[in-house]
Amino acid sequence: MKNSYYVSAQFEPNLSSHKKESKSMIKSTLGRVLCAVALMAASVGPALACDYENKQVGWVLKAPIRLTGALTGAVVSGGVCGPIDRSFHWMVKGTKHVAGKLGNEKGTAQIACAAPIGGTTGSVLGAAYGVPYGGMHGFKDGWNHPFSRWSYTTLPEEK
Repeated sequence: MKNSYYVSAQFEPNLSSHKKESKSMIKSTLGRVLCAVALMAASVGPALACDYENKQVGWVLKAPIRLTGALTGAVVSGGVCGPIDRSFHWMVKGTKHVAGKLGNEKGTAQIACAAPIGGTTGSVLGAAYGVPYGGMHGFKDGWNHPFSRWSYTTLPEEK
């Protein structure tokens, strides 16, 4: 009987020592993680310097931000700005074209008669053209200048 009691007492868990061990293990794990993050952050700095050897590393590090800026620029510019911009310009061109075919593209009567035909057709076709036009414009400018105002509009860039 004594042996069975001795064996069971020997394997009985000591809860206070387990709590101390788990706290020290958490602290050491947290310290290791923080040390790894600090070392990673320190190693990124030279890669962003982009000297001759590290251009590829810098490009890879910047690519996700550029891609996000390009995609948001393409969606906004292609979905909103491009169709509005192209629709207006093609409406004006369509109206002038039909008014010119009626005799005088600057005449008031010709413009009034041409607006329902040339203006409407130009507006619809311009909006259809404006979606891919604005999307490509937003993607190009969004890649070169992520999240800039020029990536969200189809206006020409002021330099």
